[in-house]
Amino acid sequence: MAAIQISDDVLEGIKDKVVFITGGLSGIGKATVELCLKQGANVIIGDLNSPPSDFETSEKLRFIKLDVCSWENQLDAFIQIEKWFGRIDHVFANAGIGPTINFMDDGLDENGLPTPPDLRTINIDLLSVVFTVRLATHYIQKHPAHRAPGELGSIVVICSGASFRDFSAGDYTIAKHGILGLVRGIGSQLEGKVRLNAVAPSWTATNITDTPFIERLGVPVQGPEAVARSVVLLFNDHQRHGDVIYSWDGNYLEVNNAEGGLLAATDGILTNPDKEETVVLKLREAKVIF
Repeated sequence: MAAIQISDDVLEGIKDKVVFITGGLSGIGKATVELCLKQGANVIIGDLNSPPSDFETSEKLRFIKLDVCSWENQLDAFIQIEKWFGRIDHVFANAGIGPTINFMDDGLDENGLPTPPDLRTINIDLLSVVFTVRLATHYIQKHPAHRAPGELGSIVVICSGASFRDFSAGDYTIAKHGILGLVRGIGSQLEGKVRLNAVAPSWTATNITDTPFIERLGVPVQGPEAVARSVVLLFNDHQRHGDVIYSWDGNYLEVNNAEGGLLAATDGILTNPDKEETVVLKLREAKVIF
């Protein structure tokens, strides 16, 4: 398992590409938007939230109001992007939320019968990504003529350290394991058509992370710009397909295609699982996660 170095030079290949980023108004999505724009890409943000009052669209930056849980809404977004730019080169399926419920809540209805589980996190963090990957695969393939021979468009999905370890936030962990399964399950079907890769950030400063609380527990929290660099690397490196780049504190490792396989790789990256689990338990006690 070799460390990955991401130089500024490797990011330059995104220039003039058309990039669609879901959940692009905050956190990792916003950092990726900013990095792509800095490198000269055409960027479309899809987000359920409205842009801030000082947000300005341009020839290089567009915004689409997007409910990722709606197939129709996502389809309309891809159609609109094709109308604007004539093609789509890369898609970052980034929209997501943190844990929202105790997945095994034993609540009962007025008749004393078990109530169904709340599937918000699974719907947003997993099922909506399946929608995005399906649509991105179709629209990226529609316009190959502008690309160099052998060059493919790509999709990046967002996993997590919770994708391959015990993490006692049930709905979130189920969803993130599912995203890893998506990459491992359909990669062979996309071979030679569209590249599918994933980023798997450890603790990252976003609006779903209580950064000061976690840092007080002695666990490093990286900035979202560190994750953004791994996303753009996956856009630009035409040899990468089926890769999962784990990042922590600004460091990067490819784990899915590592020597010895995923299990061997992930066994070595979780340097202090007891401390990680302490973070989760403390967050639950503070009701930051359920």
